[in-house]
Amino acid sequence: MALNVLVSSGILSLLVLLQTNILRVIAIGGAVPDVALIVLVFLANRNGSMPAQVSGFVAGIVQDLVSLAPLGFHAVVRTVTGYLFGLTRGNIFVDPILVPVLMVLAATVLKGLMTALIAAVFGLVSVFHGLFSTTFLIELLYNSVLAPFLFGILGLIKPLRLDTRGRAIE
Repeated sequence: MALNVLVSSGILSLLVLLQTNILRVIAIGGAVPDVALIVLVFLANRNGSMPAQVSGFVAGIVQDLVSLAPLGFHAVVRTVTGYLFGLTRGNIFVDPILVPVLMVLAATVLKGLMTALIAAVFGLVSVFHGLFSTTFLIELLYNSVLAPFLFGILGLIKPLRLDTRGRAIE
């Protein structure tokens, strides 16, 4: 399980760096697809809560380090998201299109709600644009469209999956 968490954390961290630097090229209205969130939801559904929490925390810390957010801001959001979507392991049948879209829609809304709540509590206006802003709605659309494709590609990678005992499937 430790190797799987290490690989998942590395993949998510690379995706965070990719979306904060390279994916800015395809930004529409300031919105960039949250590829790391989509992959986190996939990994949480496949591997369960504990590996997803750890991987989400690591990716969140990396995102905090490369963004204007205070240290721990994104880490909390990604950790909670990993935990909640890890609870779906074994409980939801993931079809090729509808379920990935619905799960990523829910994860993006959850991310938006938690970000808005934390930003409001700590007065972090520069971190979050707004829950009902055009930027957030474009990100929601981006994530929903990319979800089935990323779930399909990631489903082909066996080392990202754990069996019932927490060991990597070979």
